[in-house]
Amino acid sequence: MPSLAAVKRLPHALLACLLGTACVHRDHPQSLRVHEDVADSGPALSLALYQSVGVGLRTGHVVELVQDARILERLEAEIRQARESIHLLASNWQPGEASERLLRALAERQQGVVCRILVDPLHSPGFQDTVEPRLVQAGCEVRAFRPFVGSEVVFNDERLEARNHRQLVIRDGRTGLTGGSGVGPEGRATQKPAEASRDTYVHVEGPAVRQLQQAFARDWLEAGGGLLPESAFPTLEPRGEARAAFVASTGSPSLSHSERMVQVLMAAARRRLWLTNACFVPTAATVDTLIRKARAGVDVRILVPGYEATSGVLAAQRASYERLLESGVRLWEYQSAPLYARTLVVDDQLTAVGSNNLEPNASAMLEEGALVVEDAALARALADSFERDMAHAVEIRKDVWRERGWLDRVGSALPPSSTGCR
Repeated sequence: MPSLAAVKRLPHALLACLLGTACVHRDHPQSLRVHEDVADSGPALSLALYQSVGVGLRTGHVVELVQDARILERLEAEIRQARESIHLLASNWQPGEASERLLRALAERQQGVVCRILVDPLHSPGFQDTVEPRLVQAGCEVRAFRPFVGSEVVFNDERLEARNHRQLVIRDGRTGLTGGSGVGPEGRATQKPAEASRDTYVHVEGPAVRQLQQAFARDWLEAGGGLLPESAFPTLEPRGEARAAFVASTGSPSLSHSERMVQVLMAAARRRLWLTNACFVPTAATVDTLIRKARAGVDVRILVPGYEATSGVLAAQRASYERLLESGVRLWEYQSAPLYARTLVVDDQLTAVGSNNLEPNASAMLEEGALVVEDAALARALADSFERDMAHAVEIRKDVWRERGWLDRVGSALPPSSTGCR
């Protein structure tokens, strides 16, 4: 059995592979499929979400799309504007330019602002040794989500496979940010074009911030941080007209809130269903719903990674291409940069932005979350962003896909397993 010290010396990619070897099979015929059409707005949509995941859409929000270089800028601004508390949960935090900027902002925050940081250690090599000491020096309380403890590590231990994939920033319990990925070593969300990545967050003010705070509080408590004070949950007055809710999902061996939410949102599509996902290895239930919508005349488009994707990731996501293409779904692989966004645009008002991977192991193992929003302005902004992304992507056309070589056919025919994407 390997020692903890030996585990720390393993290459990061190998460690992720060893911890992710379990293949979760969730394509049984009884998997959730929402066969009836769901309203794409209003009380009926809210009721459908409430029945499925326990939260409905509430009015009173101001929402804003925050992408790429602006993500880090907004994180810095939230830290500097904080007057009471700053809570930050990241699925990965690695040394680099983005880390340096956040460290500087946290060290320079207003006097008296309580800082709580929760990081998943699996995808955070270098954090414990080089970043955490400086956060502690700056007066932040730092905790690891399900840390690697003890003298030995068992690679099939469910505790090690069940990770945190949420990205949350909550300022003073009044504003929140959530999106696709954390603080990467390549300067993720920095302004260096050569190091750019493609990511999408959403900033929110209004009652749903309390749901983001509760999701943070739940994971913080599990990590040994104790209960948050009452001041972390202030009364939140309506701030705008957008309707919103944060859907938190915990890994489930049967059916997660993430899977339930995606099924409801897809069932709501009448005209448009545009999906971007950095980890697209859909279950048969998801593929069936996408196909049903495409055959009903809905404009179904899917954008997935292509740039620097590993052969395993590409093979896993391409396993579903043939059925989708044959049924009228359009597919693009993004080429300009690593793709970390997880978004959904339904018709003219409904959107979701978060960290949810469309992949069985993620639904079974990960803590995830997405902000579901009913707002025409946000939907337009996200649709415009999707169209810009298509200009930097290669469309996978049905006729070309049929003519691919036998090696590609064998690879895409293999059953998908753990992909290593995050």
